[in-house]
Amino acid sequence: MVQERAPRVKATCRQGITTLVSASVIPFIRWLSGLGIERFSDVRPIHISNYIHHCKSESLRPMPLYSRLRIIDFLWIFSVETISPLQYFPWGESSLWRVSGIGETRGSSAANKNTGRTDIIPPDDQAKIFNYCEQVVHEAKEDLMVTGIDTFTRRSPKMINCRDAVLYIASITSGMRNEEVIGIEVGAWRKEVVDGVTYCWVITTEHKTGKGRVEYLVPELTLDALNLFAVCSTPMRRELEAELSDLELSPNLTDSADLLLRLEKARKDSKRLFLCLNGSGNKTERVGHIEVLSAAGSNEAFKRLAKAAGSDWPLRTHQCRRTYARCFVESRMGRASLVFLKWQFKHSSMSMTQLYASNPLQDLTLFDEILQQMTEFKIDLIESWLDDQPLAGGAGERIVELRAIPVKNRAALLAQTAPHANIRATGHGWCIATERGCGGAGLYEATRCPGCKHSVIDETFAGTWHAIYSQQRELMKIEDAGPAVRQRAERDLKVALDVINSLGLSPDGDEQEGAVNG
Repeated sequence: MVQERAPRVKATCRQGITTLVSASVIPFIRWLSGLGIERFSDVRPIHISNYIHHCKSESLRPMPLYSRLRIIDFLWIFSVETISPLQYFPWGESSLWRVSGIGETRGSSAANKNTGRTDIIPPDDQAKIFNYCEQVVHEAKEDLMVTGIDTFTRRSPKMINCRDAVLYIASITSGMRNEEVIGIEVGAWRKEVVDGVTYCWVITTEHKTGKGRVEYLVPELTLDALNLFAVCSTPMRRELEAELSDLELSPNLTDSADLLLRLEKARKDSKRLFLCLNGSGNKTERVGHIEVLSAAGSNEAFKRLAKAAGSDWPLRTHQCRRTYARCFVESRMGRASLVFLKWQFKHSSMSMTQLYASNPLQDLTLFDEILQQMTEFKIDLIESWLDDQPLAGGAGERIVELRAIPVKNRAALLAQTAPHANIRATGHGWCIATERGCGGAGLYEATRCPGCKHSVIDETFAGTWHAIYSQQRELMKIEDAGPAVRQRAERDLKVALDVINSLGLSPDGDEQEGAVNG
């Protein structure tokens, strides 16, 4: 086994080196040669800056630009092994990660920015579109009860609106790729009850990595939407089945390649859920039959959805998978709280490992994307801590002290440490405890956290601590609360005020005066 794998490993290494040489080394050497520079030690920051500008002028996307500049990062990292090493850190106050455009923003502001190759749908636009889709589904359900399914014809606006809305709901709540969503067959979903908890699964086929049949965990509202559209699309499927019967009985079937191809496609599409009139939503206007919605038709559907929902966002199908992964990470890290994620994973303590173990047919690549988003999130967060923003909490104070220690390559340090960092949100700060710590008591008693050695409180939670401060002021104004309540309020008031001041902020003028007088 080892002997068989060794040539593959060597071949992979050779391929990686060849790619690095052709994509990064040769262009950089040619650039330096054109400037008459013969040693890396003669390279100055102005040269690096001009080279970056030159590469960006070629309109390279973030990842190709990262690959182009990677040799410069290697020259700095391995400067000890270089005969004439670089004398200056090539990225100034930034990093290769940032310069390439993979991460253009820092810290908490990076959570909702489109820093990757695929855009993440902004939360405000996502809320508008999702709420609109829920409204469309609700109206379709009521209309179905009043008028019946025969009014949901292939050209009726209500059928098209329902299909578009269900398509978006299935995409954004599952993490499926578009080809997997439009590949869903009628009835290919199920529920199961485990330990009293109901889990909902959608079955489809994954083509990109060749995994084949996969199941995606979805919230119950997704199954409700799929069931609704399965009913609403009945007239279209009847029409397709009628065409299928005519094709099978056609006397010219064996003599016509076009009819045979159409018959095969009709048989395949007759099982699919997301159907459309041929040419509907596409740029080509061929007349005739019912078929499965295409990738182009899906993007047109999303374009209509965004416009109808009052959003200017250029919504595309490929954005849903990355948005799902990012929302998953932000929800688990306490940045945001999305209801469908609460429904999806049932228990806040359920880890991705437990989720995967519960169903071996889960899509592994989706977990890879989630883990990648988790790493990017942690890199942004830790880098924001290492910058100049004020921090509170025991660990936060130590991080501020560590800023005085020079780091030769912050980007490399973050890339190596961030994936292994244990960071959890408490709602009023970050907890980095790797052992039991307080046992979770800080989740319910916020004022325990600022003095904890595992606590980091940054600007993200400034509003929370302002609210805690105001609550304690209100408690102190209650005259018949008793001395114990007042003492506790005074103690927590001081803790909250210390946090606010540590973050470089202050309460409102009236509150500050009241605190001093109290």
